[in-house]
Amino acid sequence: MSPIKPRRMSVRMNEHDVDEVAFLTGESTNANKRTLYEQDRIAVCSQKRAVGVALLVFFALFFVAVIIAFATPLSGCSFLTGPSDPSLNPDEGSDEHDFISESGELFPWTKPRLPTDIKPTHYTISIHPNLTTLDVTGWVVIRFEVLVETSLIVLHSRNITIIDKWVKEEVEDGHRVEPLNISQLLEYRPFQMISLEMKDESALIPGKNYSLGIRFHTNISTELEGFYLSSYVNSQGERRYLATTHFEPTYARSAFPCFDEPQFKAAFKMIIIRNQFHKSLFNMPIKKIETVYYGYNMELWRDEFEESVEMSTYLVAFVICDYESISNKTSKKVEVSIHTPHGLLNQAQFALQTAVQLMDYYDEFFSVAYPLPKQDLIAIPDFGAGAMENWGLITYRETSILYDKNESSSAAHQWVAVVVAHELAHQWFGNLVTMRWWNDLWLNEGFASFVEYVGVDHIQPDWKMMEQFVLEKTQTALALDALASSHPISVDVRDPREIEAIFDTISFNKGAAILYMLESVLGQSNMRHGLMDYLNEHKFDNADTDDLWTALSSSANDSMKVKTIMDTWTLQMGYPLIRVHIENNSIRASQTRFLLNAYDNETELEHVENQFGYKWYIPLTYVTDLKPRSMQLVWMNRTDYEFNMPFRAEWIKFNVNQTGFYRVQYEGQLWDSLVKVLLTNPFILSPTDRASLIDDAFTLCKAGLVDANIPLELSQYLIKETEYVPWATALEHFRSWSKVLYERKAHRPLIQYVQKLTEPIYKKVGWADSGTHLFKLLRGEVLSTTIHCENKDAEKEAMARFDNWMKKGVRVPPNLREVVYSAGVKYGGVTGWDYCWSKYNSSRVPSEKKILLKAMGSAADPWLLQQYLEACLDREVVRPQDVRTVLGVVAANPSGRLLAWRHLRAHWFTFQSMFGEGSFTMGSLITAVVGHFSNEFDYREVTDFFSDKDVGSGTRALNQSLETIRLNMHWIQNNEDDIEKWLQVHVR
Repeated sequence: MSPIKPRRMSVRMNEHDVDEVAFLTGESTNANKRTLYEQDRIAVCSQKRAVGVALLVFFALFFVAVIIAFATPLSGCSFLTGPSDPSLNPDEGSDEHDFISESGELFPWTKPRLPTDIKPTHYTISIHPNLTTLDVTGWVVIRFEVLVETSLIVLHSRNITIIDKWVKEEVEDGHRVEPLNISQLLEYRPFQMISLEMKDESALIPGKNYSLGIRFHTNISTELEGFYLSSYVNSQGERRYLATTHFEPTYARSAFPCFDEPQFKAAFKMIIIRNQFHKSLFNMPIKKIETVYYGYNMELWRDEFEESVEMSTYLVAFVICDYESISNKTSKKVEVSIHTPHGLLNQAQFALQTAVQLMDYYDEFFSVAYPLPKQDLIAIPDFGAGAMENWGLITYRETSILYDKNESSSAAHQWVAVVVAHELAHQWFGNLVTMRWWNDLWLNEGFASFVEYVGVDHIQPDWKMMEQFVLEKTQTALALDALASSHPISVDVRDPREIEAIFDTISFNKGAAILYMLESVLGQSNMRHGLMDYLNEHKFDNADTDDLWTALSSSANDSMKVKTIMDTWTLQMGYPLIRVHIENNSIRASQTRFLLNAYDNETELEHVENQFGYKWYIPLTYVTDLKPRSMQLVWMNRTDYEFNMPFRAEWIKFNVNQTGFYRVQYEGQLWDSLVKVLLTNPFILSPTDRASLIDDAFTLCKAGLVDANIPLELSQYLIKETEYVPWATALEHFRSWSKVLYERKAHRPLIQYVQKLTEPIYKKVGWADSGTHLFKLLRGEVLSTTIHCENKDAEKEAMARFDNWMKKGVRVPPNLREVVYSAGVKYGGVTGWDYCWSKYNSSRVPSEKKILLKAMGSAADPWLLQQYLEACLDREVVRPQDVRTVLGVVAANPSGRLLAWRHLRAHWFTFQSMFGEGSFTMGSLITAVVGHFSNEFDYREVTDFFSDKDVGSGTRALNQSLETIRLNMHWIQNNEDDIEKWLQVHVR
């Protein structure tokens, strides 16, 4: 983007302009401009007056708190069932006493969703943020169309002070019209809504257009949501501040009053007032810059942006910062820019190159041109999510966009590519076509999670991204969806906290996995043409899941009833287990719902019935030794299926390449034949087929459906394995066993067995940072495991490299750093930990800081771990976005697991204040800290602690954690002795 020279604003105004400025600024034209615009102005008063005011405020707050404490009825324990407020049902009202506004009057709207009597069409927004005082003054004019006669306007507003308001009819001839009479303005905070009621009951007439004007005051938030403050330290050690936004799903309402639901799409025009040391960014390019104030060594500039296309409020974004940028253009001349803090621009080149390549690819893939003139990608130092797909202004956590080829690992390299691809896919699927309501969130996130791998696979074919898709998406979704406390992909949500809760593995990864499964049976061409039709039919509009199924059915010439098939996957939770057995050369496949904890008496959710009775339309694929590369397909149409075993086939493997979202349990000779082929000729099966057999065997053991000797017998083939995806699958399961068995007799022989299995691959990967992308990822997995399993040679090599780095400044290769740093912290005591801490605080490479952050949780000294946990309470030391990482690595460390749990309990309310009860981060903290617990005492501690806590959007994560603890308890009880006996024999 080329710089635009500011011009002076003319001070000549007509009478109408004077009135409008007076409304928008709240001042007369003779007001003191220093009062209006000075950035560092603060109020002062005498010391006596200050003390008096402070005492008065204290006693007032104390008095109010006492009244609330005795007046509010105590509620029962709700953490197992979620919110029970009947007002959360949009189809049901509630007792009128539940809807008392802040002024004590009855709020006129009793549903958590906005009325649809009016439809916003255009916003003009002006804001003037002060990054010193955190004050924001602004105004918004919303043009809207009336669909149903009404006297009521209801919209969203959260933590905003309304200073003035008006409603006017829009007239085409430009004549001035008098505002309508507003009888009252009310606020109802539980719904984050305000209402404006006209005196005339039929004031707003269908077919006519009106404008709503609001002048307001709010504050820049210090949480990672809404319009919030962030900062970074430059290379000179100076802290620089910026203000940025994150509005998904329901935080636009905290920046400006708006109709904050995805179906209310409108065009946006933005005006930002900022000082001359900053620049501002918006979804659209800047149109003009004017100087509005000059003096006192400071200028204020007014940035006006071009009008946007129609979009939902959660996609609006603006940033005020002092960043630098680099740019390039796509083949269709769309300008793509990367914005970073000063000194980090050299790490932006890969993201820029990737973004340009992917923009061109998606243009071709969707056959729908990107509709905006520019695409900005910006690194935000404090950012709760990985990234956010704001249309034309995508915000990223620094680790998700910055890559240094000399300092970053292959894993960091791939992460940047995947996240950039994910957010760019959203520009079409989510932004151009948006779900009508959040129950179809998976339409956005599931699709982007699928296409991110398709996109990266196109530009980096040697990374074998579709093999990794099974590892990163399918297997993680299968693990979570096997819990009775899971949820359907398409789930009914009403309250903002419920919306946050579904930003999880089910919406993202299961959504992606079932689309991958659908593509495997529709064919890539039909899938692509269906997506093209869907986007063209609904662009700049909203759609739901059925609209997608209709387009995909049409692309297949209605040869497949996509809705009938896919409703069984989106409208019911869980997935099927296919049991196959052979008798007289006839194979019978039957389906039943797979549950990890099928006999858990405390999980009532598993008994919830649905219209499909937990039966699915299943594309059952298989290969045999006769044609190991020729996939066959049969359909299980919510029924069982029977067919003859191919003549002279020695083995048959179902769910080819794990493209189907289901598990397979082989019985009798079918399983024996697969174990035999793995032990004798494993490479006749693809890497993903080998991985799926490992994943199914360990998971069926976890569910109590097969004995522990089944996955252990199969795992012996790993001595021959050389590929990344099978090894990563197996090692993840062994890590899970290790955590649960840590205090048990079987733990030591388990570690010895895994060390034995990894000896050949350890020798093969070595310590040289060389090879293909996947080989480097494999090396990292193997070396990390050998350190965990106390391989003396690996420990010695890692410590030698750490000492050379710490004492002699010898550089550690990027792909070895996580292993070397972790070993140095684990065995290097206080000296090693302090050195990593100093490097963490001085490094300006985000991927390096992330590795150091994880490594410091490996300390064997509980005192060091406790100091580390305490550092998380200071956001200037450890950023809030990194708190979950720190608690997670400490909790995974046997020396720190109880420390992490104690820390979470001791500072629960601090974390709630830091992240907000509506944030999905709270649920992730619970899962990270308690998910590995495996005894009755720990289970009761977790239950008792949370029995009186409102965990907000973390309710489902808490339920899943409790279910996982019970599962761990049952698994140990049923398998520990068998595992120990098997290992004693085979380790010898």
